[in-house]
Amino acid sequence: MTDRPLLIAGATGYGRWPSNSLEGARLCLGAPIDGIEIDVQITADGHVVAHHDYRLSPDQTRLDGEWLEAPGPPIKDMSLAALRRYDVGRSREGSEHAARYPDRTDMDGVRVPTLPELLGVLKAAPGPRQRIYVEIKTDPRPEKTDTPAPELVVEAVLRDLDAADWMDAAKIIAFDWRVLRRVRERSPALRTAHLTITTPPVRDPARPPSPWTDGVDVREHGGSDLAAVKALGLLVGPWGLSAGDDIRRMAALGVYSSTVSGADWGV
Repeated sequence: MTDRPLLIAGATGYGRWPSNSLEGARLCLGAPIDGIEIDVQITADGHVVAHHDYRLSPDQTRLDGEWLEAPGPPIKDMSLAALRRYDVGRSREGSEHAARYPDRTDMDGVRVPTLPELLGVLKAAPGPRQRIYVEIKTDPRPEKTDTPAPELVVEAVLRDLDAADWMDAAKIIAFDWRVLRRVRERSPALRTAHLTITTPPVRDPARPPSPWTDGVDVREHGGSDLAAVKALGLLVGPWGLSAGDDIRRMAALGVYSSTVSGADWGV
């Protein structure tokens, strides 16, 4: 626990610089922060890479200077060498992403980095050891095949964190609670944070309980996520806070935040 907010740059400063990038990480570390958060996928040849989506987006990806006309193949089906051919440093003019982040600095020559490369940037940073929050991405719909098995990604992430001696400065976060259970089984001392979401397909009365909730069915707790969380004995934290007033209000309520957009604290 800490008695002050920890400032964690979500997706290496996604609103300011190319998200999940070495370039963004280096720029973030020039600011007074305590670490970075990244989203991860795994390539066909076993490399953990930092990227939010399961496929390369046509609005954020160029190949040989030309924008993609359709989403790329699943990253899990691409080799690292194939993935490196794509430039992910700009948003297509007129796209939803460009409109959402008008102050973002676009760059050329930005490639999808590996987790070891990002850990190398953190190691090179002066001052106290920088933290890294690793969000392992999976899809809650069993019929979707764009993502690999959760345990495959977990094993690869733990491998890279251990090789860099970064386990004590890392936290694994995931909407897929199976991921966190696997992490706790494999590395009990590694910090984890469960993320929750209440929209379909995770919360859908017409479907069985989502695999993401790892056997927990909120319908057995009066349909209340908060009641289910309380029954599980989990700490509670708000997600997506960026404004100082919102962060201070949650801290005043005594809420423990395991990961938020831009801040992390324990009270």
